[in-house]
Amino acid sequence: MRRRQTNRYRNGLGLSAITAILIVVASLALVGLGIVVSKNRVRAIGEEQRKVESEMRLLNTEILALNNRIETLLTRDRVQPRLTSSNTMLRPITRQTLLMLKQPLSPAVPVEADASHAAAAPPSLAQTTP
Repeated sequence: MRRRQTNRYRNGLGLSAITAILIVVASLALVGLGIVVSKNRVRAIGEEQRKVESEMRLLNTEILALNNRIETLLTRDRVQPRLTSSNTMLRPITRQTLLMLKQPLSPAVPVEADASHAAAAPPSLAQTTP
């Protein structure tokens, strides 16, 4: 008698090989997904940055406009009447109200006296005197 032919499992791949292939495919899919997510995140951050930069440009133009408005409002012609109407004690500066300091013509003072004079003078004057 002839043996009856049964269907045999003819796949040459074992369970370990199938598991290894599945792990490799899953890891490649995860790496691809990570790259896509990373690029999307970078693009979203770039969009936010562009929005912030456009807001900064708008704010800078607004600041410039406000500075120009302040400069036009604080001109002498506009401020002087306001100050006089609010009864301030400010007076206009004239030549008679300026204090003029006399400059020495030549340093005829001895070095020792000059050093003591520089120590007693304020620092701004001590630096400018010879």
